[in-house]
Amino acid sequence: MKRVRSGELREIIVEVAVKGRLPIMIWGAPGIGKSHIVREAASSLGMPLLDMRLNYYEESDFLGIPMRTERGMEFVKYAKLPREGSGIWFLDELTHARTSIQGLIFQLINDGAIEDYKVPDGWMHFVAASNLPSHRSISNQMPAGLYSRFTGGHYELVPDIDDWASWAITAGVDNRIISFLQYMEKNDQNRWLYRDQGDILITPRLWATGVNHAITSLTGKTLENAIMGMIGEDAGAEFIHFIRLAGRLPDIEAIAAGDTGRLSESMDASEKYLIVSGLAKLASRKPEMLTGCLRALFSMNDEYAALGVGMLMRTVGRQALMQNYFLISNVERFHAIMGVADEER
Repeated sequence: MKRVRSGELREIIVEVAVKGRLPIMIWGAPGIGKSHIVREAASSLGMPLLDMRLNYYEESDFLGIPMRTERGMEFVKYAKLPREGSGIWFLDELTHARTSIQGLIFQLINDGAIEDYKVPDGWMHFVAASNLPSHRSISNQMPAGLYSRFTGGHYELVPDIDDWASWAITAGVDNRIISFLQYMEKNDQNRWLYRDQGDILITPRLWATGVNHAITSLTGKTLENAIMGMIGEDAGAEFIHFIRLAGRLPDIEAIAAGDTGRLSESMDASEKYLIVSGLAKLASRKPEMLTGCLRALFSMNDEYAALGVGMLMRTVGRQALMQNYFLISNVERFHAIMGVADEER
């Protein structure tokens, strides 16, 4: 199967599953954003999403329950099965479902029907997802017939710090988490965005929910205990040290407003990551400060400037960036930062 990042997976969902009307299967570890990416893709297309967590369903949900009606005895189907319109049908936790349910999904995808229920033409956009057996989750083997029906391909979603950081900025995740993960992913041999060590499971979902709540709502010993309970004592101690360092940094808005004298080459690398991600988040939250954020980034050395500009391209958008008068006026510096060769300009 093809390993993809979150941005690549969104394009596959839109171009293959929806526009190409070919069923696709997403594989990946728990908590890395599979379901969220499918929801984002549906939202970007303005399409409704039918999200079915198949491990909760019974055969009767698809085949119907016999009930006496005015027309006689009928099999009444699950009320949420679509009857009209169009949308994306998301079959989550597919290999967590019993074999009998997987057999019904085979019919749904292969025939567009189960017994007397027929899938509306506008809902023939199937996206399925599940964990791999190696992810230590409940997993029933997928029959070869069902596996082969995903003619749009099988894709393994892999956590990527750059994609996640760009999403986290717009999702309101605390800047200290974003910069910490960027720094650690690039400067430490251990994985930080996603880590499965048997007794501890750290996921992108955990950083964006539990850890984010802890550092924005808790203080003192309660904060320390909560962080260590979420990501483990060793990782928690490193993270707590980092957020204490962040508390001593200069104000990001002051830097964007022109106080670049506070940017010192003697700063530790982790401090520079905090400033870079802070500037990117500020520009996405306050578009009127984009120029100031660019000016501050351009005053840093190329490694950190490139990191910040790359984040801005994902958060504020390439078009807004390329139309900025400061960038246009400093295009040679921009090319140097991004490593654009003369023949590519």
